[in-house]
Amino acid sequence: MTRADLAALRRAAAAPGPPTAAPAPTAATASPPAPVLVLWDLDLTLLNPAGFGTRMITPVLAELLGREPVMGASFAGRTDRAILTDLLVRHGMEIDDDNATTDTTLTGGVELTGADRLVPAVMDAVAERCETFADDLLDGGGGPLPGAHDAVRALAADPLVHQGIVTGNMRRTALLKLRVCGFDGLPDPSLGAFGDHRSDRAHLILDAVAAARARGIDVSPAQAVVVGDHVHDVRGALDAGARCIGVATGRVSADDLHSAGAHVVLPDLTDPDALIAAIRAAAPRH
Repeated sequence: MTRADLAALRRAAAAPGPPTAAPAPTAATASPPAPVLVLWDLDLTLLNPAGFGTRMITPVLAELLGREPVMGASFAGRTDRAILTDLLVRHGMEIDDDNATTDTTLTGGVELTGADRLVPAVMDAVAERCETFADDLLDGGGGPLPGAHDAVRALAADPLVHQGIVTGNMRRTALLKLRVCGFDGLPDPSLGAFGDHRSDRAHLILDAVAAARARGIDVSPAQAVVVGDHVHDVRGALDAGARCIGVATGRVSADDLHSAGAHVVLPDLTDPDALIAAIRAAAPRH
C-alpha cells in the first residue's frame, strides 16, 4: 500500500454521507457536536486471548503439512490473514498475489490445484476449530481484561459515541471472542472491520469508517478514535488519518505507544472517567 493509495482511501471515506440525528443547535451552541467513532482493538485491549490463536492454528497447520509446524511468525498487532500467509510461506508454500498456492500437491494427503485459494481455506479451518473449541479460550486463562466491560458501558452512555471494532482477528473468531467474553453486542461488530481480507490496519480503519457511514453515521477518518495496545494500532490509525488512544495492557510499554504517536496513553481500562477524558482529548475539536 502506497501513501497515494491511503490518501485516495481517506478522501473516499471523508466524502459527504447521510446525516445522523444530532441535537438541534441552541443559542448556547453555534453548531451541534460531532459524532465520534471509537474503534476498539480486541486482543490485549478488551480481552486476553491467552494463546488461544496459537493453540487453534497449530493443529490445523499440522494436519495440512503432515508434520508439526514451527510457529515462528509474529502475531502481535497483525491480521490473521497476514499471520497465516506468513506461516504458510515459512513452511514452503508459494502464495501468489491472489492468495492461491502454486503447489499442486501438499504433504499430508492434501491436494490443491493452482486455482484453489489456500489462505482462505486455512482461515476457514482455523475459524471452525475456534468455534468447536471455544471453551478453550477461558479454560486457557483468557477472558475480558480488567475494566473492559465498564469502559464499553461508559462510552455507550454518550449518544454521540458509536463503538465499533478494528481487529486483526477474522470476523468469525472476533465474534466468538466477544461472545465468550460477555460483550453482548457492544462494541458493535457491524461498525467494524476484521482481518479476513486485509493485511494492513489502516485499510481496516477506513473500512470501519465506511461501514459507519453506510449506517448513516456522518463520520470521517478524522472523527475516528482507535483504542489499541500495540504500535501497529497507533501507526494504522495515523496512516488512516484517525486518532489513537494507546492502552498499555499488552506487550508494548506506555513510552513506546507515546513514541509511536498515540495521542493519549492510558495504563489500562479500569478508570472509565479517564477513558472518556481521553476520547474527548483525542477527538477533533469543532
